Amino acid sequence: MDLAQALEDVLEALAGIHKDVNKLKTASVSGQALRKRVKDTHKSWLPVAGVLEAGNIVDTAQLQEVSNAWTALVKLANGASPKKQYKAQLKIIATKTESELLHKFIKGSAIQTIGNTLRKLVQPIGDPDLLKYLDESIRCAETNCIRASVVLAWCAVAHMVHKKLTSLGIATLNAEFARMKTDKGLMFRTFTKDYVFSSDADVQEAADAHLILLCRFLTYLDDTQYKHLKGALDLRNGCGHPTGYQPDPVKLQAYYADITQLVLLNPRFA
Repeated sequence: MDLAQALEDVLEALAGIHKDVNKLKTASVSGQALRKRVKDTHKSWLPVAGVLEAGNIVDTAQLQEVSNAWTALVKLANGASPKKQYKAQLKIIATKTESELLHKFIKGSAIQTIGNTLRKLVQPIGDPDLLKYLDESIRCAETNCIRASVVLAWCAVAHMVHKKLTSLGIATLNAEFARMKTDKGLMFRTFTKDYVFSSDADVQEAADAHLILLCRFLTYLDDTQYKHLKGALDLRNGCGHPTGYQPDPVKLQAYYADITQLVLLNPRFA
């Protein structure tokens, strides 16, 4: 069963019933044809509810609330009943089915497949330690801890950036930061930080935003690549603090695709 499609079909049938109830000139719903449509739609709902109940994607309390509203609606359809009561139950069923069941089922289904998708993206990475670390990020995603997955994956990016920049040598790195500070180009003119590193460990204290800007300055990234990597860093920063922002699996997949292409598998960072 295509559960998402089945839920959408139920919602479409409910919308049609609701529309026809609103058209009634009477205060009650008494027509047998309309009442039969309610019962037929309920029959199509029952196997969907059974599959949802057997799974672990949607909230069982929300599913029960929808089922209770269906029971009340079918009871109304057993005879002539007030239109107002029909509309109240139809609204509960439609609203909860869309927001609490359909949307969460789609997101939950994406969670169930996200691990395989992300592992395929990072599979070509040759460093076994880096792959093992990224797998921790992916396992976070598989348990719906998307923000934790984003933050851990960025740590892998930062590792690659640090490794590339420190390979220049500390003296050269200091000189390149100083040279970038004097650059009056549109992208670099706002950079005013003085960096003087004494060891590779000092580089880890530098802001990631400044390090990836230097990667652009050194042409490891072009303008478009830098823009997307900066976007990935912004996402990481949004996920690194307790805010109300909750990225979904689709956003995570796009994030992984970007960081993999831009840094993790970019030969310029090898």
